[in-house]
Amino acid sequence: MDAQEALKTLNVKKVWLPILCGLAITGFLFYRSGKISIEIVALLSEPNWNYLCIAFLSILLREVGHIYRLRILSNSSLGWTSCFYVAILWEFGTAVTPSVVGGGLVAIFLLSKEGLSLGRSIAYIVVTGIMDNLFFLLAGSFGLGGAYEAIFTMAGPLSSSIKAFFFIIYTFFLLYNLVMIIGIFINPKLLKYILIHMTSIGFLKRWRRPAYQLSKDIMITSHEFRGKCSLFWCKMFLCTLLIWMTRYILMNCLMAAYCPISLRQHLAIWGRQIVMWALMLVPVSPGGSGIAEFWFQEFFEPMLGNYTLLIALLWRICTFYLYLILGAMLLPKWIQRGFKSKAVQSS
Repeated sequence: MDAQEALKTLNVKKVWLPILCGLAITGFLFYRSGKISIEIVALLSEPNWNYLCIAFLSILLREVGHIYRLRILSNSSLGWTSCFYVAILWEFGTAVTPSVVGGGLVAIFLLSKEGLSLGRSIAYIVVTGIMDNLFFLLAGSFGLGGAYEAIFTMAGPLSSSIKAFFFIIYTFFLLYNLVMIIGIFINPKLLKYILIHMTSIGFLKRWRRPAYQLSKDIMITSHEFRGKCSLFWCKMFLCTLLIWMTRYILMNCLMAAYCPISLRQHLAIWGRQIVMWALMLVPVSPGGSGIAEFWFQEFFEPMLGNYTLLIALLWRICTFYLYLILGAMLLPKWIQRGFKSKAVQSS
């Protein structure tokens, strides 16, 4: 992704499409449910403030985790300010691009503009992807033992399709992580050889170029991270746990702020979020806008009743609209900071 293409993606004007899409579908869901009134909205003025404070704290801790993980990855070569900009604008890039695209390419551009080489930037994104996938594999493994069966049956006629899709996604991430771990930590040259020769077969030739690029990324990442000590990986794993656990705890706290939630229900909410995350990989809408609200209603209306769509809106404000606003505010400053300083250096 070159600078022009990246800046086209990181465009403040792109904020409006996901906002309008998300609010339009939320409005439609409110209209269809017939459960919106002044009285219901007034219920939001009487929360459990302890849970709301924990929800707010979880947002802060999540970004602390993002920033510190970037700092660890770069061996402190990235300053705290650079890590802050990259963390927020990475979230912004994810919010304005479809779920199937994600913010990885944007993050590579951000890191390279913060002074890292393209190879190191790619290596950092590959490793963060492996760590994030590892969390999903650990959390999703409960579904292998049947713990998520009740969640799948909630979808009614779609239950078998959702269950099949979840396990397809789980298998894909498992195989991807295995391939990447073997390539990075065991024998990158062997994996490169296998990928190139596999894509020499007739019907696989169309994947030859992506396979070659993947093998290059693996070689670069292996060179960068193969000799890292166990303390480095412990820090990375703990940061990843913090990032994802606070992301999920946020929804639990927003619900508990307005509805009495038992420990068993908290665990059920956690499991439903894991399944929702897998389902939100499919939409082509920016940041899954609209689709996230739809699945929230499907999974949580039996538990939340009249509060469902209002809490869905609060949840999306905290996890989606917040980063659109922050990104729109910080992007011009980051461009001025990054591009002008390089112009001064070149002159």
